[in-house]
Amino acid sequence: MSQPHSYQLQFLGTSSGVPTRHRNVSALAVSLLGRQQALGKDTPWILVDCGEATQHQLMNTKLRPKNLIAILITHVHGDHCYGLPGLLASLAMHGRKQPLTIIAPKVIHVLMQSLIELTQLTLSYPITWQYIEDLPDEYLIRLDSHWWLGICTTPLRHRCESYAFAITQYHHQRQLHTQKLTQLGIENRLWGKILHCQDKMVELGAYGTWSVDELRDDKVITNKIVIAGDNDEPNLLDSMVVGAKALVHEATYTAQIKQKILDKGIIDPMHSSALQVGQFASQANVPMLILTHFSARFALFDEPDNPSPNMGHIRTEVESVYDGRLILANDFDVIKV
Repeated sequence: MSQPHSYQLQFLGTSSGVPTRHRNVSALAVSLLGRQQALGKDTPWILVDCGEATQHQLMNTKLRPKNLIAILITHVHGDHCYGLPGLLASLAMHGRKQPLTIIAPKVIHVLMQSLIELTQLTLSYPITWQYIEDLPDEYLIRLDSHWWLGICTTPLRHRCESYAFAITQYHHQRQLHTQKLTQLGIENRLWGKILHCQDKMVELGAYGTWSVDELRDDKVITNKIVIAGDNDEPNLLDSMVVGAKALVHEATYTAQIKQKILDKGIIDPMHSSALQVGQFASQANVPMLILTHFSARFALFDEPDNPSPNMGHIRTEVESVYDGRLILANDFDVIKV
């Protein structure tokens, strides 16, 4: 029996640097399914990066803006954050009241504060800013009494400070020892009291006082994914991907094209090749690798034997070193994890 999905990823932009006719710049919506198989109308979701025109892309999805609980920004480059002021303004124009958490480098807050002041933008909702540089080991967001979202970060290597996010859902699950309760003769009407007891001991009238640990199990089910910003050293994610169900990482170039750029000696773009990411995912035993942030030079078609750069070149390069589940993301692709 297959395990229920915990995440639904919808890519709103999969191009690097500049948009193309078929790909917008970086943005990824992550719906938190909890222990459900399908989305409901109140499903919370978070946004990772917010490149230009992200709010336009959202109009072509079923995502409900009111259910957006947090925005995570990996770094300050424009193709990852230029859509943020427009999205924040539109949320206010639609009368949002719910608080919004933004986890980002400090400079993103400076940028947003300047835009808010200079453009006389009034927000109708409070924003809680959490600077990545000051983030605790894990930042927790409570979704309900038994369901939490944890967010961890780790620095990457790029031309500016860039980060990866480990996103973990925690489900606190309680299960009664029903066979033992039946054997003890404890009436069913008291089972709910045992299940919901917040103390170490529970008083059961004529049945005496019991340690709740004797009558029920408390366990936490976790589901983790990792989403990386721009990065030319995938090995920096070695400890972060332990136990992760999926890794989302850039694959801006093939190894050959990356080397041609470096050989020119003009600039090191500090991006990963598909080969680098594939080798890392193989060594780290990543079960699902989702690639994005493709250079505009790569056409959408998949023809490895065609000399013109295309997605077939990216795919075959990764498949030469990685045999897990591989997905090359397109705009509006929906992937469940």
